[in-house]
Amino acid sequence: MIAVSPAAGGGPPGAMQAERVEEIRELFHSYLRRNGLKKTRQKDLILEAFLGAEGHLSVEDVYEIVKKKDRRIGIVTVFRTLKSLTACGIAREADLGDGLTRFEHCYRHPEHHHIVCTECRRAIEFIAPELERIQQRIVDRYRFRPVLRRFQIYGVCEDCRQKRPRADERGCDTERVFERDALLMALHMERRAVEFYRRAAERNEDPAGRAILLRVAEEEEKHLRQLAAGLDEIERREKGIGRAPALLHFDPGDLERLFPDLREYEADGRLRLDAQRALELAAAMEKRSAEYFRRFAEEFEDSAGKEILRRYAEREMEHCARIAG
Repeated sequence: MIAVSPAAGGGPPGAMQAERVEEIRELFHSYLRRNGLKKTRQKDLILEAFLGAEGHLSVEDVYEIVKKKDRRIGIVTVFRTLKSLTACGIAREADLGDGLTRFEHCYRHPEHHHIVCTECRRAIEFIAPELERIQQRIVDRYRFRPVLRRFQIYGVCEDCRQKRPRADERGCDTERVFERDALLMALHMERRAVEFYRRAAERNEDPAGRAILLRVAEEEEKHLRQLAAGLDEIERREKGIGRAPALLHFDPGDLERLFPDLREYEADGRLRLDAQRALELAAAMEKRSAEYFRRFAEEFEDSAGKEILRRYAEREMEHCARIAG
């Protein structure tokens, strides 16, 4: 959904939908049954058209896709079906400030906000957990029960300011972008961990402690390669996702603060960590990382990106246990 791209629709549902299209269809059909509404071929076509397109789609956008398959479907049917998809949690309404109600995918997609260009109406999506925490603190302070949260920034994008024509963009699935960004966050942490352990080993004057730190660095490098392979697989499955704007925004400083200052372990300006102290340092480091990523993952609804963050936390805790054991 990173770009508004109704032109990308019309075909079969993309990779995200292919994995769970039956699950989504059953969710829709269950909603229709519970509310005494008929299940029809036309509604299923509208569902398929919506799932097969990315972006923030107006009723007219979806209607243009659907009528290519069945000219008998009216725009009122499209509108009512999109409202039903919203009611059962498959779609979410989006307001880009131009008076049109648009719809975007939300089933197992992370909650996000928008940056909207007031000239070309391009909408860039982003996730900022710290913003969610600020909003939560405010509503808690006033004992407020929110029913809708929406944070949007309006302005003029760089292309419009420079009067550059925008390249034709095909929207990337939001869940895939979140999955990519979760892996990038884990990769950032893992690269930094390799640097930390190798630097500590280089400075450590105790041979046994140095060997422990080098071994931990090698284990981290192995995991780093696995994470990189996972990112390659996402980029292979979803062409162009590498160029999609970042959706998940995290503070690298938060990750940096997980690493201890080696000066705290020095004596007379020299680092001498024996095997036991080196093991304790590495175990404490892995535990802090695991706890941070576990808490971070809890910020999100179930999704592939959340699962990556959760698995990374589990792997860090397992690594901690192996080191401590």
